[in-house]
Amino acid sequence: MTRSHAAVRSAAIVALLCAGRAATPAAAQGFRPGRIAIEAVAAVTTTSDNADDPFVFLDLTTTMRVNESLDVIVRPYARRLPGGDWDVLFYQAEIRYQPTDRVRVDAGIISSPLGMGPLEMRQDINPAVGSPFYYFGPLPRFDPQNDRLQVLSGGYPLGAIVSSSGTWWDARGGITDGTPARYRKVFASNNPAPAVQLIAGAGVTPRPGFRLGVGFAHGAYREADDEDYYNTPTALPDADATVFTVEGEFAVRYTRITGEWVRDRFDSTTTPAITRGFYIQGVQTLTPRIFAVSRLTRASTPVLIGASRVRWTPGAFEVSGGYR
Repeated sequence: MTRSHAAVRSAAIVALLCAGRAATPAAAQGFRPGRIAIEAVAAVTTTSDNADDPFVFLDLTTTMRVNESLDVIVRPYARRLPGGDWDVLFYQAEIRYQPTDRVRVDAGIISSPLGMGPLEMRQDINPAVGSPFYYFGPLPRFDPQNDRLQVLSGGYPLGAIVSSSGTWWDARGGITDGTPARYRKVFASNNPAPAVQLIAGAGVTPRPGFRLGVGFAHGAYREADDEDYYNTPTALPDADATVFTVEGEFAVRYTRITGEWVRDRFDSTTTPAITRGFYIQGVQTLTPRIFAVSRLTRASTPVLIGASRVRWTPGAFEVSGGYR
C-alpha cells in the first residue's frame, strides 16, 4: 500500500530558564542553568481529503532540577483525533536519578525502552509528517478474541530502567507494567491488568555517528483472570509475548539514516503468532533550514480468517520536505 498526501505541520518550541539564586560576584561563581526548563510543541496535521478534520497535538515537557543528580520530568499532552474526540494523557511523569556519569535510573512513566521511533515521538523532532504506521495501527486478530496488540507501541509505559554507558557501548535493563506490543494509557480505565515485563537492551558505537543496538522484552500480554478488559464470561488462557528489536543509526556530514526491525512472538490458542515490522528512514540536510526525508515502512502479521490464518503485509513509502 503506497499512499501520498499533502500535510500541514506547524511546531513551536518555547524554553524558559528560571534561576532562583541570589547574585554572586562573577569571579567567584560560573554560569548556572535554571532549575526549571519548559518545552512546548503544538502541531496540526491534515490531509487534502479532510482538510477541515485535522489531527491536533499539544505537548508540554517540564524538567525540574532537584539537585545535580536528580531531575523530575513531567510531560502531559493533549491530542484531537480526526472526528473531533480529544485525549489528555501523559507521555512522561518520571524521576531521573544519575549518581554518576555512567549510570542513570528512570522510574515512573518512562520513555519507551525499545525501538528508534519513540525517540522521535515529538513533532519538532520527527522529520517526517507522521510516525511509522505500526506504532499506532492495531494488529488484526490472529486469535478468536481481540487482544488489541501492535507490532510495537509508541506509548510510554510505567516502569523502572537502569542504564549505563561507556565510550563505545551502552546497556539497559529493568521492568515495565505491560508489553511493548500494546499501547497503554497509564491512567485509563480500560487498560488490561498490569503484567510485569522484563526489559533488556544494549548497543555499540564503533565510531561517532554510527550505532547498532538490540532490545528484548518478555512477559504476559493476556491473563486468564482479566475478564474486565476482554469482557468475556469465560476465562481465557494465559499468553506471553516476546519482543525483539534491532536498531541502527548512521550519520555523516549532512546525511542521517535510521532504522529498526521488530519481531514479536505471541502465544495463542493454537500455534504461536509471529509478527514483524521494520522501517528505514533517510534525512538529507540541503541548507541550514531546509531538509528532505524519505521513509519505507513494512509490517507482516497473521490474520485469522475463518478457522485458518493468512499473512497480511501492509507497507508505506513516504517522501516529504521540511523548513526549520
